[in-house]
Amino acid sequence: MRPRPRALQASHPAPGELRLETDFKNTAARDIRRGGAAANAPALGTLARELRGYGGTVLVVTNPVDLMTRRFAEVSGRTRVFGIGSNLDSARYRLLLARYTQVSPDLVRGHVIGEHGDRAVVCVSTTTVDGRPVPVPVHAVVEDLQRRPALIRNGIGRTRCGPAGAVLSTLRKALGLVDGVEELSVPYGDVWLGIPMRFTGGTAVPCLPRLTRSERLCLDSAAGSLRDAYTRLPAHTERIAT
Repeated sequence: MRPRPRALQASHPAPGELRLETDFKNTAARDIRRGGAAANAPALGTLARELRGYGGTVLVVTNPVDLMTRRFAEVSGRTRVFGIGSNLDSARYRLLLARYTQVSPDLVRGHVIGEHGDRAVVCVSTTTVDGRPVPVPVHAVVEDLQRRPALIRNGIGRTRCGPAGAVLSTLRKALGLVDGVEELSVPYGDVWLGIPMRFTGGTAVPCLPRLTRSERLCLDSAAGSLRDAYTRLPAHTERIAT
């Protein structure tokens, strides 16, 4: 039986922003976004405990976002928690494909789901350009997505505007200001990972596209890896070693 993501109802207290900083150096050569898991999990857990009882929507941007979103939701008890990650990958994918096919990005429809990390799944089978299926250079796309964390870390050390744009786009939908689809980290069976969520009047409903057997296996593999990685996070009560 396949996991079934659930719909998340809207609630609209005043939005705000909270920023946490942890002192660590990410030296990971692979799975770079997971490199900060041990440092970020206790800090995010502390914030989640402080926000128990908060009635609004929470958007988590901290990497590794699929693990951190799950940690925040479980510690805080909140159900309306979304992780910002796969919508960034999807936007990058559509931009790359637009350049490849020499069309406007607005004409490209396609999703990147699964982990916001090395196990991202490109939904090639349902990708269209101007309403028509097209050949997708999937290996080049996956390599580009996997290469970006190292480029960011070795450059200015942070992204410039991508996450901010993704947060704003998601927030507008979560508050019911506009309708539309965002690829967000949400519950999927017993893990959290990125799938498309359709917002209508602020209520989010999963709209996972039809997947090929290969795409489904890749998604299941991402889920298994995230499940295993979550068991290795520091416990809720553990603090960062000093």
